[in-house]
Amino acid sequence: MIYDTLNNLPNYLGMSDNLDAVIEFVMARDINNLPAGKTRIDDDKAVVTVCTVTPQTSDKALFQRRDNHLTLETDLEGSELFEVSLGELTPTKPTDEAADLTVGSAGTSIAGMLCEGRFALYLAGEPYKSGLKAQGCGKLKKAVFSIELDEDEEEAAEE
Repeated sequence: MIYDTLNNLPNYLGMSDNLDAVIEFVMARDINNLPAGKTRIDDDKAVVTVCTVTPQTSDKALFQRRDNHLTLETDLEGSELFEVSLGELTPTKPTDEAADLTVGSAGTSIAGMLCEGRFALYLAGEPYKSGLKAQGCGKLKKAVFSIELDEDEEEAAEE
């Protein structure tokens, strides 16, 4: 996981071609003005979904893991908590292959707070929870970028 400010996002150029496309997309526009719903980036190599959610408590949320995608999240309005597990995910139902999504429970985690101007980048295979209720915060508007692994990253993940 990488946790930083959007101002520092260009520092992560060069990590992945598909992540580079997302960084360039974010830096070239005011993402607060993105339309609700999905916007495709770079021929479907990445998609951003802008949505409004009601945060939930950690005990009601499941960890999620994507094995073939990076996930970059930032809050456009409001703030939320997130958790990243330091252990393995124990699935509670079969993986949704089409969505590249496995949900379940996981052991020890670290927590942080996401808010306007900050981002969290969850790595492929990393169990995390997001959209968790922060004290005093109600609904939040967020942008979630789903970024396909580059072909060479997929090969490395399989080894």
